[in-house]
Amino acid sequence: WQHASSSAAGSDRALVRQQVQRTAVVAAEAAAVAAAAKSSAAAAHATAAPPSASTVAAKDTPAPKPGAVAAAATPAAAAHIVAPAAEARDVALDWGPPTLSSKRIIDGSPNYLPVPNAEGPAPDDMAWRKEVSSDPSVPCPAGRRPYHTILTAQGSLYQQWQTKIFYYHFRKQQAAGGRCTEMTGFTRLLAGKPDELMPTIPTVAVPEAGHNVTRGFPVINRPWSMLLFIDMKEFRERIVERYVYIAETDHLLRHDIPNRATPQLAVGYFFPYMSPKDPKSGGIAQKWLPDTKVADMPPVGPSPILIHVDLLRAVTPLWYELSRKLKRDPEANAAYGWMLEMWGYSIAAARLKIKHFVWQRIQIEPSAAWHQTLSERDGDWAPAVDPFIYHYTFGVEYLLDGSPVVGGKGTWSLDKRNYFGAAPPPDLKAPPECAQEAGRVWWGMFNEAIGNLTKEGQWYGRTGQSTRSRTSDESTELEAAMGALGKELVDGGQWLIGNEKAPLQFFRRGKLWTKW
Repeated sequence: WQHASSSAAGSDRALVRQQVQRTAVVAAEAAAVAAAAKSSAAAAHATAAPPSASTVAAKDTPAPKPGAVAAAATPAAAAHIVAPAAEARDVALDWGPPTLSSKRIIDGSPNYLPVPNAEGPAPDDMAWRKEVSSDPSVPCPAGRRPYHTILTAQGSLYQQWQTKIFYYHFRKQQAAGGRCTEMTGFTRLLAGKPDELMPTIPTVAVPEAGHNVTRGFPVINRPWSMLLFIDMKEFRERIVERYVYIAETDHLLRHDIPNRATPQLAVGYFFPYMSPKDPKSGGIAQKWLPDTKVADMPPVGPSPILIHVDLLRAVTPLWYELSRKLKRDPEANAAYGWMLEMWGYSIAAARLKIKHFVWQRIQIEPSAAWHQTLSERDGDWAPAVDPFIYHYTFGVEYLLDGSPVVGGKGTWSLDKRNYFGAAPPPDLKAPPECAQEAGRVWWGMFNEAIGNLTKEGQWYGRTGQSTRSRTSDESTELEAAMGALGKELVDGGQWLIGNEKAPLQFFRRGKLWTKW
């Protein structure tokens, strides 16, 4: 791949200079990049030096031949769903080019819309959903545009139990979406050896990237595995839909997601830490955007993404190449850290002029400190009401009185990192009574999935600890540690610091209010 990357870089720059923004050019480039990737792969196999056993994990053990270890059967829950019709015309072709929104994303970045009223209460691209008939003999409305879910994963126990929970809720929401749901096909794209999940979860396995590719950052397996997958016959055979949703194992699906992508526009989620407006991160990104302003970079990552297959084919080779190069660059590696592969995708999309509709209702990612409500909204760019995906990338921590714990572990703790070595147990203990909504939603979705998988014999005999890490009450511990003055300060209040224009108000047991 070293030889392939160096040769692809020059051709990529020449291609990008010739870019115009509309569909015909993007489609032409998709074909050109795919052909270049195929040629580069052949060159890499012909010219690469023999790998050492210590650097290429895929060579250390008998690796699966790409595609030879495909997949479990489609689950019975999907049997009632109307299959994608290859001859059906994509109505998005009639919508024209993406519309520049009059609203800016919260960081000031531009946003692009599939239809002009996409941000309104009754957008044209979703109008067809109201026309679905309960009569199974009536065809699905013309506006339906099915997509294939691709769940990128590795074979560790940590990702296996997350995959089981994801697939449980995928099947549930697919069934709840009815026969005309757009959420049709499913493939788990596994970077690694065949595993025990494959008899029950549709899977295509590809060789895991070696250390010479990842340099200790295994998330590069996502673009790596996608690069291998898009050039395989299994991709052509399985992905019969025109669109795909790229999912992560720590997504919890709350509803079937509408497809709002078009052949010219992907759909993503605004991550504050992906903003090109940040002077440091954006400044580094600009160095990798020779012919594009960093302000035009979409503040999204590669998941959750809804994207047309042609655009996925176009962006994947450059997404992979940039992720590798950013990892090798000391400045970029230090600045981007665990976000590095996300920046690789976003920079690649900007270089290829692939626009995105940033749709905040697609996802929420709460923590102990923010976004704790799923049924209320405060402002245009606050988490939307009733999001489709709960992304549990951050833990939720509470004391037993319902006070959130920020920067540490609570007495009640729900965090995926608590279960690196063993899966969560059935019947996780409930959050404290005063805990906010997000923790209750996550806890409930975990307990539902794990409980049903346990009944089906699909869960684990050995599991980790529950959500309650201690049984003692913090109030007793605090009272024992505090003197009379400390007890008065903690239990008393409210205490005001500052003045009416700039107040800091401290309430009982450490709760703080400020107008900021």
